[in-house]
Amino acid sequence: MNIEEKVKAYIERERLIGEGDRILLGLSGGADSVCLFYILLALREEFGFALRAVHVHHGIRREAEGDASYVRDLCEREGVSCCVFREDVPAYAERSGLSEEEAGRLLRYQDFRKYLEGWREEDGGSVLRYRIATAHHGNDQAETVLFQLFRGCGLSGLRGILPERDDIIRPMLCLSKGEIEAYLRKKGISWCEDKTNESEAYSRNRVRRQILPLADEICPGVVSHIGKTAEIVREAESYIRRQMEGAYIRISSEHKGYIVFDINILLKEDIFLQKQLILYGLGKISPGRRDIGMVHVEDILKLARKQGNGTLCLPGRVRVRKSYRELAFFRKDEKDGGGEEKALRAGILSGGGGFLFGDAVPGFEAEQISLMDEKAVKERLGIRKISEIMECIPQKTYTKWFDYDKIETSSAIRHPVSGDFLTIDRELNRKDFRRYMIEVKIPVSLRDRIWIFADGAHVMWAPGGRMSSHYKVTEQTKTILQIKICAEE
Repeated sequence: MNIEEKVKAYIERERLIGEGDRILLGLSGGADSVCLFYILLALREEFGFALRAVHVHHGIRREAEGDASYVRDLCEREGVSCCVFREDVPAYAERSGLSEEEAGRLLRYQDFRKYLEGWREEDGGSVLRYRIATAHHGNDQAETVLFQLFRGCGLSGLRGILPERDDIIRPMLCLSKGEIEAYLRKKGISWCEDKTNESEAYSRNRVRRQILPLADEICPGVVSHIGKTAEIVREAESYIRRQMEGAYIRISSEHKGYIVFDINILLKEDIFLQKQLILYGLGKISPGRRDIGMVHVEDILKLARKQGNGTLCLPGRVRVRKSYRELAFFRKDEKDGGGEEKALRAGILSGGGGFLFGDAVPGFEAEQISLMDEKAVKERLGIRKISEIMECIPQKTYTKWFDYDKIETSSAIRHPVSGDFLTIDRELNRKDFRRYMIEVKIPVSLRDRIWIFADGAHVMWAPGGRMSSHYKVTEQTKTILQIKICAEE
């Protein structure tokens, strides 16, 4: 099998290119991208895709002007549309605090996507697939896997470079550097040499020039072996991810800027899955998980297992808080005084679940309805017959009916104070409201911030929690007070 057939089989297996696709090749002029250029030319008619090229002049090397001219001439000779972008990478790197390598990569992909957007507009906003093809190959894969291994990565690092990620495809991961150069020499095709690839100032170049050749002496075919291992890890990681996503649905709940795990269920999972679930949750709160690593995952698990409550401060203003059986992930927002505060006002974080906290009074509607007014009962309570009242008492978390005539003072919404109580049974036995908050495991720090409806010291209702038995509607009730918390159900 020649390498064109090898790449064709790889494209088909990974479903990288289909009929009608728009393929934009990043063409540097080096051996790798020139090889991919000719392979794509050979496969273009068979797959039925459109091909164009983009070259980015980085403004770093003196030879860069010659590279741009070579790419323009190559594309013109083969009848492929080509666009050359010019960037001042050193200046951008200095402004952004990045290395030239990072800055160059960032600007390259910005230019690629800028061109793709123009191509899409040229096609009239077509729904066809627009894809960026890069010339990463098997040696790049081996270097990446080794480099990640040296850094102490997880499974996602050991899977290496993916054949496809978002709008980027890598059709040559199945080829080695030796196969690429042999293909070009056999066809008499020249290419440009990038002197920076020989510099050992870059860590990856030392892996490429020193470690891989030595490894190949010890175990011939090492590039292919590492590539196969990366593929196995990718398949395993894909399977584990599906299992993890299923467990995530069972174990967690998502809110506005907040994720809460049930600790009891989380800790019953296999330890590997526990760590994956935590990483997944952190990724949702802080996409990219910048500066967050396995050491932070271990700290979170220690917090989950220990007695008592606590809070961890992670990089990127990420916070993880344990409250009894809940493990909450959120991000501190410096602009509004904290994401936690916003979540409390929204009623998201609660020791017992569903209670309302914060400084801002939650919105609510209170409506008094006489059961003697049949029309009002039907229209405002949605009941066909007054005789059905007892069967229609709402069971919703944030809508409750009260016997209005049992309220001794004007009912008020407020925070708890010392001496507050509620009645807990038909015999109207009392329970100190502080004791109730302890029993439902509301954190100490939140007990003064929970919202309640009260009739003097008598707690009528803690929205999201218990309603006092004394105020329940009975067959003797003459007037109903309906209280509905707005935007909660």
